[in-house]
Amino acid sequence: MGENKSVAFISIEECYANFECRLYDRGQINMLSLFVWKVVKAHVATSPKVLETVHSRGEGKFIISGRKIERRGRFKAQNL
Repeated sequence: MGENKSVAFISIEECYANFECRLYDRGQINMLSLFVWKVVKAHVATSPKVLETVHSRGEGKFIISGRKIERRGRFKAQNL
């Protein structure tokens, strides 16, 4: 069980990020089985700095991220 101040949650140590959420809108549950959550706290790993992730493309095909590119010069300072 992860440490938290907002809600009871289970932290998965292998995940790069964990989110504590509260149910925000119950209005769509019965008709669409849709739950709308509000993130009340986020926990993000501090390492590794550049994450390598695996993404499923379906039909047994995957993409492994890891190629690193730098584009800081194309962004305004307030957007970094």
